[in-house]
Amino acid sequence: MGKQYEDSIYNDPIWEYTLATRLQPYLPAVRRWWAEYEKRVITGTGVFQVAYEDIPCPPGLYMRVTYAASRSPIKNLQAFPYVPTSFLQITGVAGGVNRMIERECCGNKFKIEEFTIVEKHNLPSTVQQGQFLAFVPTDILEGNNMLGRYVYFTMPELVQLANGTIPKSAKLKFDKYIS
Repeated sequence: MGKQYEDSIYNDPIWEYTLATRLQPYLPAVRRWWAEYEKRVITGTGVFQVAYEDIPCPPGLYMRVTYAASRSPIKNLQAFPYVPTSFLQITGVAGGVNRMIERECCGNKFKIEEFTIVEKHNLPSTVQQGQFLAFVPTDILEGNNMLGRYVYFTMPELVQLANGTIPKSAKLKFDKYIS
C-alpha cells in the first residue's frame, strides 16, 4: 500500500499541516515520556493513560505496553506513547479522516521534529480497536538508538539473581535477546 499514495491526487498539503497542527500539543508530554523511558517502572501489559501534573497534555495520550517486543504493533518497541485519532477532532475530509491519516503516515514518512508518526489501525489490543498514531523517535525507529528490553522474572528467579546465581530459566530468557 505504501507506493500507492506517493504520487496520488489525494495528496494535499493542507492535510499534512492539519495533522501536524493537531499533534503538536502532545509533543511536550511525549518528549518527557521518552526522556523517562529507561526509568519507567512497568507493572503490567496493556493500555495506560499518560498524564503529568506539571506539563499540559491534551486528552487522549496513552501508552501501550506489550509482553515482548515481538508482540508489539510497532517493531522492536515494547512500550510507546500514542493518541487515538478520534481525539484529534479532524472533520470534513473527502474520503474520510482515517483514510487521509493513513495516506499521510504511509511508510513512516510523516515526521514532526524528532518524531516519526506511525499509524496503526484495527488492532484488538488498543482502545476501541480504532486507528491510532504513535510517537516514535526517528533514531529509535531507524535502529540508531537501541532500547533495552523488559524481561519478566518469577520471584524465585529474582531471589536467585539477587544471590548471585543465574537460574537456567533466566538464562533462556536472556538467550532469546542475544541470539
